[in-house]
Amino acid sequence: MGILKNIEVLCTIMDPCRTISFFAIENESLLKTAEVILTTKVSISGLTYNLTIRRLPLSAITLSIELTESSGVAESRSINTGVGEYSIIIDTNPLSLTVLKSGRVVFSNKVALGPGYFHRVNNELHVPFSISPGEGIYGMGEWFGRLNKVGQRLEVYVVDPGGLPNDKTYVAYPFFWSTEGYGLLIDTYCRVMLDFGSRYLGVGELIIPSNVNMYLILSNEPSKIIKAFWELTGHPEVPPLWSFGVWYSLWRGSGYIYSDYKTQDDVVKFAEDVRRRGLPGDVIHIDPIYTIRPLRASLKRFLKNLGLTDDEIKELEEYHRVNGRWNYRPLLEYIKSKWPDKYTELINKYPFTVSDCTFEWHDGFPNPRLMFSRLHELGFRVSIWVNPYAAVGSEWFSELSERNLLVKVNGRPMVETPAFIKGELVDYRMLTDDFGAVDFTNDDACRAYSERIRQLLELGADTIKTDYGEGAPENGEYSVGINPCIHNLYPVLYNKVVYETIRSLKGEPIVWGRSGGLGIHKYPIRWTGDPDSTPRGMAASLRGVLSMATSGIMYSSVDIGGYGGKPTVELYVRWAQMGLLLSHSRFHGVSEREPWSYGEEAYSIVKGFIKLRYSLIPYIYSQVIEGLRTGKPLVRPLVMDYPSDEVTRDIEDEYMLGEYMLIAPVFSGDARSVYLPEGNWYDYWSMSIIRGPTTINVHSPLSRVPIYVKDGALIAYSAVDSMNLTTDVLNNLLVEVYGNAGEFNIDLGRYGKLTGIQVTYDKVYSMGGFKIRFIKASPHGLSS
Repeated sequence: MGILKNIEVLCTIMDPCRTISFFAIENESLLKTAEVILTTKVSISGLTYNLTIRRLPLSAITLSIELTESSGVAESRSINTGVGEYSIIIDTNPLSLTVLKSGRVVFSNKVALGPGYFHRVNNELHVPFSISPGEGIYGMGEWFGRLNKVGQRLEVYVVDPGGLPNDKTYVAYPFFWSTEGYGLLIDTYCRVMLDFGSRYLGVGELIIPSNVNMYLILSNEPSKIIKAFWELTGHPEVPPLWSFGVWYSLWRGSGYIYSDYKTQDDVVKFAEDVRRRGLPGDVIHIDPIYTIRPLRASLKRFLKNLGLTDDEIKELEEYHRVNGRWNYRPLLEYIKSKWPDKYTELINKYPFTVSDCTFEWHDGFPNPRLMFSRLHELGFRVSIWVNPYAAVGSEWFSELSERNLLVKVNGRPMVETPAFIKGELVDYRMLTDDFGAVDFTNDDACRAYSERIRQLLELGADTIKTDYGEGAPENGEYSVGINPCIHNLYPVLYNKVVYETIRSLKGEPIVWGRSGGLGIHKYPIRWTGDPDSTPRGMAASLRGVLSMATSGIMYSSVDIGGYGGKPTVELYVRWAQMGLLLSHSRFHGVSEREPWSYGEEAYSIVKGFIKLRYSLIPYIYSQVIEGLRTGKPLVRPLVMDYPSDEVTRDIEDEYMLGEYMLIAPVFSGDARSVYLPEGNWYDYWSMSIIRGPTTINVHSPLSRVPIYVKDGALIAYSAVDSMNLTTDVLNNLLVEVYGNAGEFNIDLGRYGKLTGIQVTYDKVYSMGGFKIRFIKASPHGLSS
């Protein structure tokens, strides 16, 4: 069994969490009903193990591979057993495993290089495996490098990368699948290393704890592998309908005196402006502009060492409280104006780290309940930012510290955080004592955090942005002891507490989260963190989305326009075109992200794509329901639909939006090449037909992004021009027919289902609360 299978979070649903055991198989009855395929003694590096292989009762052939240390001697022999159409070959001494299908090798760790079999190094198990020429390997969570993992060496370790793109990740999964026809899940939250041929092309290696189970899923269809992965680890749920609308974020990282959004009146004015302009939108997100953070203890110590007196430091504390509140830029500029020499030393030596959360509203938000009420009147839901790190000097920190509910290192509350000097990242994992991480392995800490979230929800918030979560100290002292594996588990616990608290008060939960370990797909959604506002940042964000999709993470989003810096007009428009055609869409960043902030032409284009998104909601929502049934995330790389097409295996700048629409974002300029897989494809804008497989060169003016629709598609649009998402958007359908189609079927989950509707162009169907009209597809334009 996995190393963390004895760790439980003991919160009740009322408090708001369920008792949870964290391991790959949620349903223990799967093991009880599994069929034992074989059990035998094997040898690994001279040590004897019991090997048991079971077939689990899942939709795809899934084998559990269990190794437990034993005594005695393992005889040298070869065992060949059949499982469906597969042959499993085990060599016992030394242990190796090969899977064949019709004589073809699907998976083998018997390789002709070095110790080409299972072996131990210290307490780690090394499992080499073969990688075929042209093979594609995908998954592992959210990664911002190449989508095809062949040639890469990746560490399953959750970290705040401190900006994108780089070789770190917020979301790490010990799970991958191959176009050879298998998926592999490693049952652990511990740090593991997976090498996909970085040193020897054609030979990969797993470096994992010696006492964990593995699960081998066998199928040639990626969707079936993902579906079985969900059956093992838990299914994602359908987020609320309104969450598929546009999210507008109010954030400026520059501090109170420089921000356009300082008060609750500013928030309401922004929302009123969105409505006045006729922009559809469903969520107003309030980032840390509402909160106040105390001056950090480490910064006060540093300033005192520079020679400032206690009175001068108190003066700075007051200046920060009034002018910075959530950001240090005003304070730094004040220090620069008053003590330029000390400012220079501060900038050159002091490591600035990530931020904390106090749950304290500053005086610019004197009546949050009134603000929430007005936003609801305008037809918006409201999202509020939080994180799991309590600031030293805050009432929240004092409460948690007094009750011993914070993670400690050597007896002191600590958090791992990226650190920056002069704006440059100097450490991914610096320990800081400026704040402490809530210990979510402690049931009282779980309840205390849930209570803070409940207070926000009862004020009027509808959902929560669960920022951070990557900083749980690996050597931390938790209520369950010291265990480095808790680091990757921590963001799952954190998001779970918030998600279930929202469920208990609101019914349909959603969190807007960043970090995650194995299982985070059960608590949607993830967004891709903090890319810079450059074409490379946009491309990295898309790779993160697609990497999550290949890992079974159903829903994802990006910061439209990028997070850091200010995008050019062209980049802002291009990012919006992509971001508005993902599962979820949010405008967010440290500078202007309002659609009207980039000129009239950009505003007209972006408004048109916002309206296009809202018109496509019936298609998007129905494809979510279908994807949950079949194992297909809404947004996914082409290789998931066309795994036998080798060209698709390295395509990471196009994606499928559901079953029928292919999107090819433009990152710069007005032209790009587009690969279209087999079949006939309609150009969405011109209705010209292109036969695939083929690569075409496309001219794409700023007003358009290349979109292609499969022949035979029936795309369901809403016939309602709505400013926010209600069931009316789903009940009145305009169905666009591409080519020849006989009948129309649509499953909208809890909102209804229609089957076997004959396509007829001269009538309006009314049935079951739905109105449906069919039209032949024609060239499209955008309305603004």
